[in-house]
Amino acid sequence: LNKPADYTRNFIHISVGIVVSVCPFIFKVNIQLIALSIIFVVVNYYLYKKNVALSMNKVQRISYGTIYFPLSILILCVFFWDKPISFFLSVCVLTFADPIASIIGSKSTNHFYPYKDKKSVEGSLAMFSTSFIIIFLGTDMMAQIFGANFFLPIHILIGLALFTSLCSSLSEMVSYKGSDNLSIPIITFFSYEIFLINYTHGNLYHLIVWSTLSIAIFSGAYKYQSLSLSGAVGGFLVGILIFGSGGWNFIFPLIFFFISSSLLSILKKKTRPHRDIVQILANGGVPTFFALSYFFFPSQSLILGFIGSLSAATADTWATEIGFLSKKNPYLLFSNTSVNKGTSGSISLLGTFGSIVGAFFVAIISAYLFELYHLILLITISGAAGSFIDSFAGRYFQGKFQCYNCKDFTEDKYHCNAPTLLISGVSWVDNNFVNFINTLTGASIMLLINSLYG
Repeated sequence: LNKPADYTRNFIHISVGIVVSVCPFIFKVNIQLIALSIIFVVVNYYLYKKNVALSMNKVQRISYGTIYFPLSILILCVFFWDKPISFFLSVCVLTFADPIASIIGSKSTNHFYPYKDKKSVEGSLAMFSTSFIIIFLGTDMMAQIFGANFFLPIHILIGLALFTSLCSSLSEMVSYKGSDNLSIPIITFFSYEIFLINYTHGNLYHLIVWSTLSIAIFSGAYKYQSLSLSGAVGGFLVGILIFGSGGWNFIFPLIFFFISSSLLSILKKKTRPHRDIVQILANGGVPTFFALSYFFFPSQSLILGFIGSLSAATADTWATEIGFLSKKNPYLLFSNTSVNKGTSGSISLLGTFGSIVGAFFVAIISAYLFELYHLILLITISGAAGSFIDSFAGRYFQGKFQCYNCKDFTEDKYHCNAPTLLISGVSWVDNNFVNFINTLTGASIMLLINSLYG
């Protein structure tokens, strides 16, 4: 059929989504859908690499949506098959709200760029409104069909729909190259579960208080240019997921990391690019993973992983920001080569001291909140070690480039509006990936040492 790419993509999107959403009510086990999801991830990736079926993979921009869609289903199938209603509603939001937002947004002339993809106010409002209707009516409908023991009061049901719709709409707003096919169902599922479980456990008031504070905090961070719009949205979502998973005990170490990092940036008195959502996820992705894992599968080790990752994130940030205050330039790791401040893979005595102090503060806060006083030294070591691995990876693996035009050395793949020449390292290893490795290392060392000597 000679149909436009958008038509073909939306038709396949809705058709597949409808079938997938009801699978938990048809099949007793998840093996069938897991197998199909894996097959579609592999096949669609192959088609994309071979430039086959362009109508699905290319609309007005390059999109990996056909790969992300089955990947999101695979994640939900593997870990949350026993929550069929949440599964159903999350997939329905992706199936209907996303294409409706796309259709309405394509007709708008009021566009903005929260991250890299063009979005519209009308499209975002359509996403929110459709998601609200699906959650509001779908929750009540499912309660009727399955004969729930109790029904949610109308004000709680409205709150549930508002909270979930806000999170799903924000995840769509900052999507890039079809990543909303992954983020929408995952964020919808987690926010839906977090609201319901906090309500049943009597913690809903605290969640609402934090949500309100979080809006104020990240709106202020965006207004005062500490974060870009995508960074503010990403920070809000990370904070919601972490607080919803562990309450005030989990959020206080994160607040300390965010506030101390911002204050040190101001103290440095040096302009820097506003942190975007990728930078937020590079530092906050691993802590969020451990927090959500603890929410669904409570374990002391997951708390330790959460603390270790935040300790490493804080240690690395403090090392960088405090290192800038040194009167001397840093040296490349394992060398006598002096380099400019901020060069990846470089260390200084003052920066190393800052790394240890930052990790120690997180250790003190965490020890008080979780009664882990016997692990203060371990938390500090884990954070400082993660920061060291960050410098090691930055020194030997992070890509370094040279501009063809101005001949400057840079860590960016593009400079002077043109591709750059790879001088050393691995081209796809950037500072965000190194920061991710840092937090993962902090968590891993924390868990490893504790398992050996705990």
